[in-house]
Amino acid sequence: MTDTKPSHNTDHQDSDERQTFLMLKRALQAFQSIRLNQTYKDLKENPEYTKIGIFFFEKLYAPEDFSFRDESIRKLHRFLSGKIYSGIISAVTKVIELHEITDELDNRMVEQMVALKVGPDITMDQYQEIYRRLDNYDQRIYQIKLSTDVSRTFHHLSKKWLVAISLNTVRSAAHLIGMGRILDFIYEAYEGFRAIKNIDYFVETVEQREIAWHNTIWANAPQQ
Repeated sequence: MTDTKPSHNTDHQDSDERQTFLMLKRALQAFQSIRLNQTYKDLKENPEYTKIGIFFFEKLYAPEDFSFRDESIRKLHRFLSGKIYSGIISAVTKVIELHEITDELDNRMVEQMVALKVGPDITMDQYQEIYRRLDNYDQRIYQIKLSTDVSRTFHHLSKKWLVAISLNTVRSAAHLIGMGRILDFIYEAYEGFRAIKNIDYFVETVEQREIAWHNTIWANAPQQ
């Protein structure tokens, strides 16, 4: 009987592929972050939206190592259950769904980048072609609408005094069990929404521009 041993070359190849995938994903996120900052420059420059603009367009979608968020968001959901105002639990559930949809779509975009041999210096034409190749018009619209829903939900919660008390109460405990970073991330979003008196203009502007951007990409499809 011949012993079969794991191939170190195969392991090395798998590691290289994972590193390449991650590198391309960061490049894709950087491209998307730049586009968002350009599209919403006017909102970020509005004093009422500065905090939430920085959170949305520089931190939430920034090409940084957000592994702490990816690994912790479901743990946060379990940790908060029974310890905090129930409305926050419902809101975090929506955030989980939005995050998972966004991450899935980014991963599928990167798979197309690999298949088409598109490097980290992705161009707008390449981006739009890859975007269309996913052939998921309705899913993209749902993602935009869900983002609007999440924003309105968190803005509504930010106006409740009970939410502030709840978040401040659990933040100390969260740091003690190694979940402080994700709680601080959520708290930053809370403060950004709390600084806005009326959320309508912000979310309606984002929704309208994102749908217009989405439709423009589809309209630019090459004619067969």
